[in-house]
Amino acid sequence: MLSIKNATAKDISLIQDIVKQVWPQTYTPIVGKEQVTYMLNLFYTPEALKKQMKLLGHRFIICYDDDEPVAFASWNEAEGNIYKLHKLYIITGRQGRGVGQTMLKHIVHEITAKGAVALLVNVNRFNFKAKMFYEKAGFTHVIDEDIDIGKGYFMNDHVLTMKISNP
Repeated sequence: MLSIKNATAKDISLIQDIVKQVWPQTYTPIVGKEQVTYMLNLFYTPEALKKQMKLLGHRFIICYDDDEPVAFASWNEAEGNIYKLHKLYIITGRQGRGVGQTMLKHIVHEITAKGAVALLVNVNRFNFKAKMFYEKAGFTHVIDEDIDIGKGYFMNDHVLTMKISNP
């Protein structure tokens, strides 16, 4: 049975464990091993994750299948009532089994209660599985952007948005 729990700085090593199972196999074919290593060191060190949680206000959750952690996600309010989904990563063997949908529904429920009007997400242009997942969930393509992350590396992303209906 799937359950979702709020994550804190105490869960950083668990988040790192999940990302180490997902990122290399997902992104190495797309951007190469060197960029994957660079990005993991940029976004997933304990210091980087603490900054995201404490200074940038990113909310993190972990999804468990029974007692086994299988995924995590993070988001925050970007501006006004527009929220940004920064991360949603599912261990490869658990993809396609409703984990992502469960997490996304949880996030949408939480941000709807806060008056959200939209949820944005960036998806690598060549991560076709992720793009299909988000489109199936109701996201639509808005724009493409190339984000310079330093050392000659870029994130070449589609920006997708989901409109949120408030009662």
